[in-house]
Amino acid sequence: MITFLPLSLRGAAAAGSCRCLPSQECWPDAKTWESFNASVGGALIAAKPLGFPCHDPYFDENACKLVTENSGDPFWRSDQPSALQVPNMEMDGDKGCLLRGDRASECLQGAVPMYVVDVSTVSQVQKAVSFASQHNLRLVIKNSGHDMTGKNTAPGSLSIWVHHLKDITFSDKSHGLAEYENTPSVKVGAGVQWEEVYTAAHKNKRTVVGAQCVSVGAAGGYPQGGGHSQLSPSFGLAADNVLEYDVVTADGKLVVANSCQNKELFWALRGGGGGTFGVVTAVTYVAHPALTNLVFASYIITTGPNSTSSAFKDLLAKVISLNPSMADAGWGGFFIAAGKTLIAQYLLPNKDMAFAEKSLQPLLAYVEGWKNELVVVSGKIKEFSSYYEWHLENQCTNGKCGFPSGFSQFEASRLIPRTLAEKSPYKLAEALVSLGEMGFQRISGYLVGGGKVSKAQDNAVNPAWRNALLHVLYVRPFAENSTMETKSSMASEMSSGYKMLTDLTPGSGSYMNEANRNEPSWQQSFFGSNYDALKKIKDKVDPSGLFVCYHCVGSEDWSPDLNCRVSR
Repeated sequence: MITFLPLSLRGAAAAGSCRCLPSQECWPDAKTWESFNASVGGALIAAKPLGFPCHDPYFDENACKLVTENSGDPFWRSDQPSALQVPNMEMDGDKGCLLRGDRASECLQGAVPMYVVDVSTVSQVQKAVSFASQHNLRLVIKNSGHDMTGKNTAPGSLSIWVHHLKDITFSDKSHGLAEYENTPSVKVGAGVQWEEVYTAAHKNKRTVVGAQCVSVGAAGGYPQGGGHSQLSPSFGLAADNVLEYDVVTADGKLVVANSCQNKELFWALRGGGGGTFGVVTAVTYVAHPALTNLVFASYIITTGPNSTSSAFKDLLAKVISLNPSMADAGWGGFFIAAGKTLIAQYLLPNKDMAFAEKSLQPLLAYVEGWKNELVVVSGKIKEFSSYYEWHLENQCTNGKCGFPSGFSQFEASRLIPRTLAEKSPYKLAEALVSLGEMGFQRISGYLVGGGKVSKAQDNAVNPAWRNALLHVLYVRPFAENSTMETKSSMASEMSSGYKMLTDLTPGSGSYMNEANRNEPSWQQSFFGSNYDALKKIKDKVDPSGLFVCYHCVGSEDWSPDLNCRVSR
């Protein structure tokens, strides 16, 4: 028997072209839900917000303690049917269920789906898609909950939770892209996370291009949105490495999309965004040969007590100016500007230590020349036998891997063209320092462009990636219980900071998976010149708009809450 929960939802008319919501007569009754649950083998879950057991009248001391103690673990959050990695996306405006709120405060459903289908078979996915279509329900798709703009959740929705589609299969031959004909491949289920892929790839002596954050899903929004990696300068974006998708379309059919069949859908899924064209149940990647070796360079450099006011900007500009040659050499990685301290970490695959040291010499010589003003707090360069060995030493502690999660935040990003890094590095350095002065955190420049990424591919990846060298990202954390007024003010500040970057990079774009939620020109910024073609494919494969999400292809046809169609 399914437990029905109280909820607070904004209303919308259920007639005509609007979705059916729980507060309306069209909403399926208990008998209908129970029948559907039986059809999917008991996989239907009445979803509860993560903070549910911490509030009266549902308070459960042990359950609340379990949730509170584990809420910062990204893998634990991934294992929860309704949890997202950023708690603010679980809120519907100011409505929600605060995990650390007053026990007596009201616990509302917020943006958490009403029901979740915990799928473990493709057949269950198909039945869920058909049920949502038949009853005109808002449908969302989730695996690990990493989407930072809330594409994977919605108030009053039915969620397809693909987290337990965990198959990983390596093959000696591939099919799909001519460039990789007869190349070894790996097929991963929609619930697989990168930690699992990297572990399996190491055992099979293969290299797969994937996320730096290992708790991210390997088949969903990450590759469908492009997918950058520290290995991208050497091997391309994740989308460039996709050979095939298995996908359930809006009509409930399972189709295979590659360069030989369902070609338009394949093109769209390789960069056109997740949650838009269907429910991906599996993806097949190129499985490159194991790395011959991997060099890791890590430095923390700060300004000394006698430094001038421009010393840090000069250092930052120097690092930016060196990134083009580093990308050409095969380096990938990032730098972080934290106050007057620079943190830089880079990886170099398939090159020896002598080559690595030579390519880093210009940076080290620059720092040495400013030794009265710059201080190397720590610095090392080390060689590893594999990406996995590096990962275990540098991304895992006491058997736990990945970055902490569960923090409410806004973020924004911009793709920085190579030409800006080459010709005007100081202007970019000034902008990044200004972002820090505005109070933003984790101001980062990811060297994930250039090299193989700059080579055009026949896919829907934002064309701005082909000219980009850096992916600049910054965030603004905030307290879980922040008021709507506070959050609105922060969102405006995020947009002000973002404008500094767009003014520097006219005609460029943004990485949709880590984007400014209030991006004013999202079609151009996320998709560039590919948008019109993507919209035609969207209308063809999903004419009723079953799959709709925030700032996704076709979402302009819907009301702001994405529940009512406003145009065709």
